Amino acid sequence: MASHYDPRKALGARPMLPVQWLMILIPVSINMVDGYDLLALAQAAPVLTKEWRLGPAQLGELLSFSLAGMFLGAAGVSPFADTKGRRPAILFCLVLMSLGMFGAALSGGYWGMAFARLVTGIGIGGMTSTAGAIAMEYASDKRREFAPSFVAAAYPFGTILGGFVAIAVLDEFGWRGIFWFGGLLSAVLLPVSWLWLPESLEFLLSRQPPDALAKTNKVLARLSLPALDALPPRQVANDSIASLREIFAPEHRWVMLRTAIAQALNMLSFYFIINWATKWVTEMGLSTAAGIGYSIYVSIGGIFGGLIAGWIAGRIGVKRLTFFTLFGMAAMIITFGLLPASLPLLVANALLLGAMLFASACGCWLTIAYAFPPQMRATGLGIGTTVGRVGSIFGPLTAGYLLAAGFDKPIICLLLAIPAMLAAVIFMGARRVSA
Repeated sequence: MASHYDPRKALGARPMLPVQWLMILIPVSINMVDGYDLLALAQAAPVLTKEWRLGPAQLGELLSFSLAGMFLGAAGVSPFADTKGRRPAILFCLVLMSLGMFGAALSGGYWGMAFARLVTGIGIGGMTSTAGAIAMEYASDKRREFAPSFVAAAYPFGTILGGFVAIAVLDEFGWRGIFWFGGLLSAVLLPVSWLWLPESLEFLLSRQPPDALAKTNKVLARLSLPALDALPPRQVANDSIASLREIFAPEHRWVMLRTAIAQALNMLSFYFIINWATKWVTEMGLSTAAGIGYSIYVSIGGIFGGLIAGWIAGRIGVKRLTFFTLFGMAAMIITFGLLPASLPLLVANALLLGAMLFASACGCWLTIAYAFPPQMRATGLGIGTTVGRVGSIFGPLTAGYLLAAGFDKPIICLLLAIPAMLAAVIFMGARRVSA
């Protein structure tokens, strides 16, 4: 086959094959486990705070440790994924997620749990941009927006699973059972990814690591595409320093700063509400099961919101989708702060909140992804989400400190919904680079 043949264009132009769906379903499964792992402590919080006698500030700190880990993971793993490969980054993150969840199950106090959640967060943070990027790169042009949206929609599936597991195991196994189950999920996905998840075709052709031609042709054979006789000219240097130098070049620097600030504001509101809602529902006088049930309904709404967002993104525009869903998310956070202890009202709020949370997450991810060329996509997403994790850390932490200072729930919800609205305005000005 002539060397001018571009398998990426051939892959994008044809209908999706079953093997491509498999390559997307593995990142989908990984993100589902991410959703379970990240909210495991929030699901365990109503019981754990009583057993360990944790105050609001201490719980807020513990909830933020996994988010701090996500900051470190996104900072350290995403450039590695762009220079050494998506596949080894994913495998490494799965190991960390398993170790962190098992460590949490074995922890005997505040600092043991804090360290375990930090390790779990590093694994999740490194996976944030990597799993979505590889799904996007193996999708056809027609499914380019849907693939990462499908990955994003898997996150609430994981939180639903976490809710049902929490209800099932809390009485018999206590809060530790939640973490044991999550660790097993991550551990099972490790050999699955090792055996069936290939390296990114985009990475192999643009970065050209050792034996890139042989590895590329092996992937092409799985995709039923003709083999290459030779690799195309390398587009970018194959080292982390060059990757970072590219992303901070003058033509990309302002875009990076703008999207990172917007993502930080979005994450502050997002992780505030999903970490504190379960506990606040129980404090209305409802049962622990009702509090966990609220998070399940948020996740159900998130599934529909994420999938619908992926379907309509190409029709109404990614930036328009992001703007309206971020404002919708802010409105639902403010509404939650005003609701009485009424199950029908809480269920309706949870469904709408979940839809806005995960539709906006899809929109934000796509907005950042399209702001950079393909060879910088994981690094751009990694840095954008890394800075975003700063906001995520301060979401639950700020709520805990505001509660300790005597602020009421309605005021806290109002204050912590404002960042989402600011993010909507900033994202509207983001650029779009052709994929």
